[in-house]
Amino acid sequence: MGIRKRLTTTLAATALCGAVLAATAGTAQAATGASYISEGQSGLPVYCVQVGVNWGWNFGSSAHIDNVDGSFGPNTLGQLEQFQSATGLTPDGVVGQDTGSKLWQALQIAISKDGDLNTPWGVPLSNCYQVLPTHS
Repeated sequence: MGIRKRLTTTLAATALCGAVLAATAGTAQAATGASYISEGQSGLPVYCVQVGVNWGWNFGSSAHIDNVDGSFGPNTLGQLEQFQSATGLTPDGVVGQDTGSKLWQALQIAISKDGDLNTPWGVPLSNCYQVLPTHS
């Protein structure tokens, strides 16, 4: 297993552990220290980005990712850039604090309308706050 694959696996496992631990916590608050998310990454953080992008229509975005699989490839990149542009953010294709905050807002709407559904990692969407970089 190459170092990049091990690093990606370790990051995903760390994010999952944090999300599982947070499941027992009370009120969700966004993670100001979460790492930025970009093309080539995979796991729960990317899944949260993809679901948030798909709920971006609440902010006037028409971006949509058909295959929500937790893998940040070219389709996710293009749709994220469209989401960023439609929501007044710099369309750089990177999920930093500004984009993460807007995605977390979209996810909160999704949770309020569809319920706190489980992700493929066995943790609810409300735990995305642990892995999205945000301002608060």
